[in-house]
Amino acid sequence: MLTLDLPVEPYWLDLPRGVRVEIRPVTTAVMAAAQAGSARRLGALRAAEADLDPDMARGFAFAFLVKALARHAVTAWEGVGDAAGNPLPLSPEAVERLMDMDEMAAAFWDRATGPVAAVALEGNG
Repeated sequence: MLTLDLPVEPYWLDLPRGVRVEIRPVTTAVMAAAQAGSARRLGALRAAEADLDPDMARGFAFAFLVKALARHAVTAWEGVGDAAGNPLPLSPEAVERLMDMDEMAAAFWDRATGPVAAVALEGNG
């Protein structure tokens, strides 16, 4: 039996270095929007660089997907500052800069997509 116990309200994720992000649940719509944005960016990159290394293309594809998911899902954050140590306001550009840090992107992906993966691992997916 499928149990529908996935989050329906925004919730907080703890990321490395004391960063916290509040995200809306990663629904089909949120993930589809992220995939569409990622595909568009990768297509533009491939058009601009016809000889793009396949391994780099795969790396860019994942980076674009994580950034797009974060842009669509993150609604608030804590623990992110500018060079002077002042809290940095949330913006799509700032979210992307945070996701440029590999440890942040990996932790965000694992934790944001974790509830859906957990359902699948329990045999519910």
